[in-house]
Amino acid sequence: MAEATGTPWQYWVRQDVPPRGKRQQAGVDGIEQIGDDEIQMDTTVSGENRGVFSGAFFSYGFRPFFLSAGCYAPIVIVYWIGVLSGWWPARTAASPIWWHGHEMVFGWAAAALCGFLLTAVPNWSASNPVTGAALAFLWLLWLLGRVGMWFATSLPSGVGPALDLLLIPGLLCFVLPPIYRRKEPRHYVFPVFLLVFWIANLLSLLPYTNAWPNRATTGLYLGTYAMIVMLTIIGGRVVPNFTRGALRAKGKEQGIKTSETLSKLAILGVVLALAIDLVVRNRPIGSIGPVVNGCAALLVAVLLILRAKGWRFQDTWDNPLLSILHVGQGWLIVAFAARAVSTLTGLLPPTVAFHALGAGAMATMILAFMTRAPLGHTGRPLRASRVTAISYLLVIAAGAARVLSPLLPGSLQLSGLVVAGSLFAIAYAIYVVVYFSILTRPAVR
Repeated sequence: MAEATGTPWQYWVRQDVPPRGKRQQAGVDGIEQIGDDEIQMDTTVSGENRGVFSGAFFSYGFRPFFLSAGCYAPIVIVYWIGVLSGWWPARTAASPIWWHGHEMVFGWAAAALCGFLLTAVPNWSASNPVTGAALAFLWLLWLLGRVGMWFATSLPSGVGPALDLLLIPGLLCFVLPPIYRRKEPRHYVFPVFLLVFWIANLLSLLPYTNAWPNRATTGLYLGTYAMIVMLTIIGGRVVPNFTRGALRAKGKEQGIKTSETLSKLAILGVVLALAIDLVVRNRPIGSIGPVVNGCAALLVAVLLILRAKGWRFQDTWDNPLLSILHVGQGWLIVAFAARAVSTLTGLLPPTVAFHALGAGAMATMILAFMTRAPLGHTGRPLRASRVTAISYLLVIAAGAARVLSPLLPGSLQLSGLVVAGSLFAIAYAIYVVVYFSILTRPAVR
């Protein structure tokens, strides 16, 4: 195979990654210690071409999947804005609203989830990352799912949904064995909720097979809620640890307070509150169901406030890469508080709480992880550029606009949705521009 040095192709070609043990011997060059988890650095180097899939792009899971999530988010939103505004017709036979929700949850968010777990599980389990042809295969499954959903009407009946259901089982084949071998129970929850996420996708796709035509939204809600539970768990682990590490570097480590009991109660509360909402969310205001739903949501909001109280958010304003994680967790509090108001008083539409979870917490936390992890894993300083900080402000504003748009007069609601979608699309487009070279080129030394 010809040598790739000196050509653009060199950045997609790398030498074989050494075994994890040898990488650890490199000390700080290969491992970045943050909190109680090791961050295994991508040690990709440019050099001789040893295969199509041995390039930097397929050297770590965050590379193809974070880039795909960053690219796909603006595509779906711009298409959705065009459909809402009447600029072009919907491409699918199913409801355009359903299609938009499905692709945001099981297309965009699923790509980000794959990138995170394929990066985190090797650190949790002291195992080698999925690389090369295996990683390319998983990425292909995600791409096939998107082709299936965009061109479902042009494919034989059921083929599009079937293609979209391949990704999560494929991901489980790679992340479940190392998690099981490590035998750390706190990580077992992720395969469980991956399975829930897959079941949710199955439920959402049943309208394509006419098996359950009136229950598609159940799958969308369940998929969103599975993501929220995982983000709640991950946030409770990394936000205080990252904050402690950043403040330690400034000599201000004292004061970060965490409670394992309170954290477990908050996670359990989130799971129960979301499960209750799935069961009773369509019940009329004033019946016992919404009262239970509202009380559970209010309790969870309080638990999340107490959990975050000792994380010293006020000391992170000068570090956007860190403060955006706190904001993402703050959206969870807003969402459950809004649900309590909505179900107990009827003063807010139910969509306010739902979009505070999706357009608020999910969009913000995903962007936060997608901007932080590639820096640490490629040997770059953990510092957000000014342009990245602007993307944070845009995604926060997009979430606020989406949450508030149902409160606008009817004639202005569409404008609110267009503004929210535009801000979101720009935020993630900025991510692609800033992080393209980071995600496609070798790690720095």
